[in-house]
Amino acid sequence: MQTIPPASVPASIVCVQGIPVVSISGRLDTVSAPVFDAQTAALFEEKYPRILLDASAMTYVSSVGLRSILRIIKHTSQRGGRTGIFSVPPQILEVIEISGFQRLLDIYPDKETALNGSAG
Repeated sequence: MQTIPPASVPASIVCVQGIPVVSISGRLDTVSAPVFDAQTAALFEEKYPRILLDASAMTYVSSVGLRSILRIIKHTSQRGGRTGIFSVPPQILEVIEISGFQRLLDIYPDKETALNGSAG
């Protein structure tokens, strides 16, 4: 998979140790989710059982943004894997917990821990 440079946001994707890492920037909402979906569509062409989301630069997520994340969760789940998220700001973690997504995602404190797959 080739590296996809960030457009006007919200995502950039690089493979680290064979694992796609999707860095999410700014808001993931009604305006940016379609761009995010287009940027991450290439992930679904491959059969990645594990995808990591870097939320360190994420400032907001709406229900539409959660739907975009759910697409990635379903992709990894269908391949017997899991989606992980790391460096999650407190306001984003609160939305993840309120929505019940913590049961669907592996949550890690940082990138290194996420890449190692250690419980967060």
